[in-house]
Amino acid sequence: MMSEGAATISKSVNQHYLDKVMDLAEERDVAATEDIFNATGTKLIAKGTKISRSVQEKLILHKLHRPLESCIAVAGGIDMQAITAEARRIAQEIEPVGHLLNAVGGAGPSPFDIQADAQFGSAMSMMLTITQRGGPAAFTHCVLVSLVSICLARKLGLDQKQQISVALAGLLHDIGELYILPEYLDPKRRLLPHEWKHVVVHPRVGQMLISELENCPPEVALAVAEHHERFDGAGYPRQTAGQGISVLGQILATAEMVSGAFMKQHKPLERAELAMKIMPGEHAHDLVSIISSVARVTRSGSPPPSEAPYDEMHQRLKILFDRIIGILHTAQTLVDMQTIRSTKAKDLVSWVLERVNIIQRAFSSTGLDVCLLEDAIHDIGISFEVEAAAIEIQVRLREVARDLFLRASAFASHEMQAFQPLIVLLDEAG
Repeated sequence: MMSEGAATISKSVNQHYLDKVMDLAEERDVAATEDIFNATGTKLIAKGTKISRSVQEKLILHKLHRPLESCIAVAGGIDMQAITAEARRIAQEIEPVGHLLNAVGGAGPSPFDIQADAQFGSAMSMMLTITQRGGPAAFTHCVLVSLVSICLARKLGLDQKQQISVALAGLLHDIGELYILPEYLDPKRRLLPHEWKHVVVHPRVGQMLISELENCPPEVALAVAEHHERFDGAGYPRQTAGQGISVLGQILATAEMVSGAFMKQHKPLERAELAMKIMPGEHAHDLVSIISSVARVTRSGSPPPSEAPYDEMHQRLKILFDRIIGILHTAQTLVDMQTIRSTKAKDLVSWVLERVNIIQRAFSSTGLDVCLLEDAIHDIGISFEVEAAAIEIQVRLREVARDLFLRASAFASHEMQAFQPLIVLLDEAG
């Protein structure tokens, strides 16, 4: 198993990762690349032995002398040829990637050449192969984040070595998720705030895996550890802010966020731009400017209309606005009624008020406040920006709920309980 605070990979085998290895071994040859010993020196599995369900119990019951990940390999696993092929497919089929590639064209190796130089070993090949086996979307996401990261790094003027490092970080940024209970990663499941504690460790787990299993620059593992940090300090797992986040970490965090928008059907670049503007300061200004400039160049025609009926959208926006006001009132009441007393708890309420006030300003700056007027929403119509902004604001409120729970978990039980109504309001489904 692994924990966030562990300095090294545990010699106990992670059950979730082992399950995925066993599933893979039913389809491809997975074999021991060396003798596998337990912590006391007893040989458990000989070099060359195929890994199968028959050895699963041996592996899970014993602490190993060396991490399992360094002792096994898959035949015909993911290599750079497969990654390059996927990257070229992405460039052809995902429109905003083509625009971004055009924006960074010029002398020197292409982003595809840079990506092809991002070499990795058998342990990472195994993990990427498992990722691909789990579904094409997850593998596409890794390659997409890598490609976008290269483009952003190039636009910032980073040298070829740094571009290769961020390309590798992009490919490997989510390997820590292989060590999490799969149900927490189901995109159809809406995680509750207390369940996020199982997910927020994956950047740190990824960092440890890369540091111990790969011979690559330390900046690669660091960027993976930082890919969910935010420039304003609102990210996880460490709430690092500003220049405390490495340049490659800033790039990877931005690439990971915009890549999700790039997969949308309508106006993906504009959606990415909107998502970055909802919470100003989450990403470095230079990186936001790159996405905005590409969006401006490619912007054409009128956006597609939303499919939501006017009355339904008006009601949704009213509920969302009332919820924001209710959150601010509940948070302020915690202070006014002296429900919480410790300095750290009061600081946390101030942080919530600051974040939600920013979200309220985003509600107005994106024009959603105008749409609260029933006559106005019929006059101006419902563009995709209106619906996209409403969805993005819902997401941001739920992120505050998640972060509030994680931060308040360290407080005394009575103070944690005092925060519960606020967490529920923030996490409420839209």
